[in-house]
Amino acid sequence: MSFDGDATIEEDETITGNVVVKGGDLTVFGRVEGDVLVVGGTLYVKNGARITGNARVINGDVVREEDGVVEGYVDQASASTASYRYDRGRFTRSGYRFEAPWTNPLTNLDNFIYHFNRVEGHFIGLGSEKRYYWDGARTISPYGFIGWGFKSHRWRGMLGVDRQFSISSEDENTGRILEFGIEGHSLTDSKESWIIGTNENTAAAVLIHEDFHDYFGREGASVHAGYYTKEDDIQMQFRIEFTADRYESLDKKTEWSVFGGKKVFRPNSPVDEGHMRSVIIRPGFSTVERTSRGQYGWSIYAVSEIADKGLGGRFSFSTLLTDIRRYQPLSRYDNLNIRFRLGTSGGLLPVQRIYEIGGLGTLHARPYKSGTGNRLILLNAEYILNADVLNDLDFWPSWLFSRVNLIFMVDAGFIRTVPRDYGWTEGFDNIRLSDFQNDLGLGISNRSGSWRVGFAWQTDRKAPARFFFRFTRPF
Repeated sequence: MSFDGDATIEEDETITGNVVVKGGDLTVFGRVEGDVLVVGGTLYVKNGARITGNARVINGDVVREEDGVVEGYVDQASASTASYRYDRGRFTRSGYRFEAPWTNPLTNLDNFIYHFNRVEGHFIGLGSEKRYYWDGARTISPYGFIGWGFKSHRWRGMLGVDRQFSISSEDENTGRILEFGIEGHSLTDSKESWIIGTNENTAAAVLIHEDFHDYFGREGASVHAGYYTKEDDIQMQFRIEFTADRYESLDKKTEWSVFGGKKVFRPNSPVDEGHMRSVIIRPGFSTVERTSRGQYGWSIYAVSEIADKGLGGRFSFSTLLTDIRRYQPLSRYDNLNIRFRLGTSGGLLPVQRIYEIGGLGTLHARPYKSGTGNRLILLNAEYILNADVLNDLDFWPSWLFSRVNLIFMVDAGFIRTVPRDYGWTEGFDNIRLSDFQNDLGLGISNRSGSWRVGFAWQTDRKAPARFFFRFTRPF
């Protein structure tokens, strides 16, 4: 089991297997039946905790209370003497990262980039993630990537430079950064990353001939100011930026896939081309932390964009999108996770800003992106039940479900189009329950609910069940 950032093993938890924590602290109240490796953090072994294997800490400390037990050896090493690959930029004790649910990494593995889609084919590149110098170790933070699309025959890349002012604290878990930055970019972009991430979409395109993103070219530059804070498990941001981009449509370039038989990729949808000048505001608040039972906490994020021809572009519109999530472990055996998403707008939206729902990650029993509009309400809820809770039933095949969880899903979605001169709050009146599309889903998953497989049914109309399979969380 591996964690990026702080992790906790609760008092009534037993982890069978090795535990690796990178760039954070590991606090053990319960039992680990295996070895423990902590890179760039502190291992806390609390009273009553037990680690049956060895405990190794690289660039960190071991704090063991009197009744905390490590049955194997305890080893502390520095990065220079350790055989484990240590990346100073990723696994320092202060973190140098801003880990919020709405952030997306640039790279796949260390500094390497690989993805595959129907407009670029295989894309290979190198990149460097943005670093947040909470401790003030540096004042300039560069980031970016460059790569080549083998079917689009085009270089894509990004280069950004931020000037950071750290408001440091003696507490290493607390930090504040005021930042000003500039960025230039040439991207094959998509607005569907909130539905399915790049890595999972690449796997679907390569293995089953399904590409769930639509793409457009976006070239230009931006300047921004941001304020970021972290305090223990609480992270907040407020960022405002001005962007000057040119949008272009992209064509499908490949039909290659390992499997998929006679399937073909969907045509790539065109967008409204031209120059766009806009101001974007991004506030966010997160208390989400990852444990062996899954995620826990709140995530609240919003993005508002105002584009105007007076800024030099060809588009005039405004949008507001809010995403609220709650991850709630109910007990050792079950979790409840909820997402609420609301979108509204004013003016004439270009195609690349229209709201879309249906299918994967939104309304699981519906055709993909079957609903479009400029007013959106989406509610997703999932209840994850550890199958071990049913072991008292004599007929229950516990040998089969010992490491499997049952997952129950409910989706409800509303989308409509209203006149473009409506204000943000207009267009949500006279909503009836019958205006919502509703789904129910049933499947099996691992404990955190990341990989999952099952079926979803429409409840407001008669239609065949739809199969779903994911290996990352839908939200």
